[in-house]
Amino acid sequence: MRLISQPEGAVFIMFSHPRLMKIVDQLSGQSPRSVTIALGELFPLNEEQLRSQWEELASGTSLTQTRLTIRLIRAQQQCMTCLEKYHPSNGEIRCPHCGGAGAKILAGEELYVESTEARDE
Repeated sequence: MRLISQPEGAVFIMFSHPRLMKIVDQLSGQSPRSVTIALGELFPLNEEQLRSQWEELASGTSLTQTRLTIRLIRAQQQCMTCLEKYHPSNGEIRCPHCGGAGAKILAGEELYVESTEARDE
């Protein structure tokens, strides 16, 4: 949790995403040189937010010096009407092929550790 003050005097509380918290917790005992995290385009955090939360969570742990690489995963959906696969552009969920509104998300909601590189001891 982090408090963010605004010039107008308002204070916001920023919470870290629980899945990222779990990842940091699992990695903190390993102290890797680098970590690659796969981040889906539809995940609630964007790349900047993920980096910011990573730095906040890793601060003061064995992960402080760990290099973070983020691999973005492009969103893909499948229309439940015509079964065509497509990329949802600009948050539009309607199928660009038939106009159908029902879609199954095939990719883009991911957040997981794709790889780690151990430190030389």
